[in-house]
Amino acid sequence: MDARVSVIIPTLRAGRSLPALLDRLHGQSLRPLEIIVTDSSSDDGTADLARRAGCQVEVIPPETFDHGGTRNRGARMASGNILMFMTQDALPARDDFLEAIVRPIVTGRAAAAYARQIPRADARPSEVFARRFNYPDRPEEKRLADISRLGIRAFFFSNAAAAVAREPFEAVGGFPEGVIMNEDMLLCAKLLRGGYTVAYESAAVVYHAHRYTIGRTLRRYFDIGIFRAQAGPLLAGAAWTGQGFRFTAGLFGYLLRSGAWTSLPRAASETFVKLAGVQLGRCHRWIPGPLKQRLSLHRVFWSPGAGGA
Repeated sequence: MDARVSVIIPTLRAGRSLPALLDRLHGQSLRPLEIIVTDSSSDDGTADLARRAGCQVEVIPPETFDHGGTRNRGARMASGNILMFMTQDALPARDDFLEAIVRPIVTGRAAAAYARQIPRADARPSEVFARRFNYPDRPEEKRLADISRLGIRAFFFSNAAAAVAREPFEAVGGFPEGVIMNEDMLLCAKLLRGGYTVAYESAAVVYHAHRYTIGRTLRRYFDIGIFRAQAGPLLAGAAWTGQGFRFTAGLFGYLLRSGAWTSLPRAASETFVKLAGVQLGRCHRWIPGPLKQRLSLHRVFWSPGAGGA
């Protein structure tokens, strides 16, 4: 299979991060066929910046943004046989990134592949651990039969940097639309249930990490709780239990071993708000709309006509 790669990037006020990302993409050993930017009416010149860099740009009203739907929109604009989805804050670490991430697809081993994420130099110790926990330095291939072994982790898949062969992507109907977040996890579930293999390609590396405040962490996990209530049959049969405990135990062990004592209070606070956020999100049907919007990280989801309204 030849690799004609269309890179698709949804953006919002990406004026500071997009130039470096586009530079890295244009400098890849495997050059992208095209770069498609779907911008949510940024007020910082993002769309003009992308046009000057040679991207194909579509500007959409911000209230129409949908994590799955906007990416599907970019995919329909694409002409490549491999769809490379990225977020504006992910940065390829090497110039063979694209070549590495499409390798499982080109060789026929998998229908999709997602990249290894490593933290930037200024990342907090807890974020360094999170990237090591979720993105190890060994590759992996996942199939439907692995659900019993991996539980919910079988569906782990990040479209911060992920490639999908166009034919399987279209065969399963693309990303789900109208979900508040984790559309990438649901795409993985659709692919696995469709009989496809999904690869984690540790040789394809991007810098990507979140620097959330405690308040943003609460809102993010509120949305995760909503997602868990929304997920439906695609994730059926996959155990949720155990993963959170392993992460928390591993995090505190890592902080103690690495001497990051001052990070322990923050880690404890983050653990508490994550638990609280998930439980609130799972009960979101009983929370008044205005309060729900204030608690959510993805507030546009609750706008009139959007998925949650």
